[in-house]
Amino acid sequence: MATHREIIDAYYQALATLDVAAFEALHHPDVVYHVSGNTIISGRYDSFEALKTILPLIFDALDFEQFQFADNWKIMNEGVDGATAIMEAKGVAKNGKRYDQRYAHIFTFRDGKIASVHEFFDTQLANESLGFNGKAQCETDGAFTL
Repeated sequence: MATHREIIDAYYQALATLDVAAFEALHHPDVVYHVSGNTIISGRYDSFEALKTILPLIFDALDFEQFQFADNWKIMNEGVDGATAIMEAKGVAKNGKRYDQRYAHIFTFRDGKIASVHEFFDTQLANESLGFNGKAQCETDGAFTL
């Protein structure tokens, strides 16, 4: 079974290469994502299928010829049940605005897969650079919770 560190490294490598199938395979079927902040994508998603409804909003806003997810990452700590990591993304959105973002992720694991993720990022930057301002809130499975 892969270690938490190996799973997190594979998670960020899949983001870096935009390999959505590899990214999805790292998640437990009933993974829960908690997306912080006040963006149109903020809230709780109770499965990877639910999470996939917001990925196009993010991916469609970025110019992947000038943007890189997971340009750099560092696992800050890890324990028996989980780990915390920070990831940097750098580049330009399709609207020409810089989207140099830092993400903090708190992971829990079950059965060798990611069971939950709490994601924190600069939501004002996301709203401005990704063009989220003025758009309707996405349907979520609930509010962000700790």
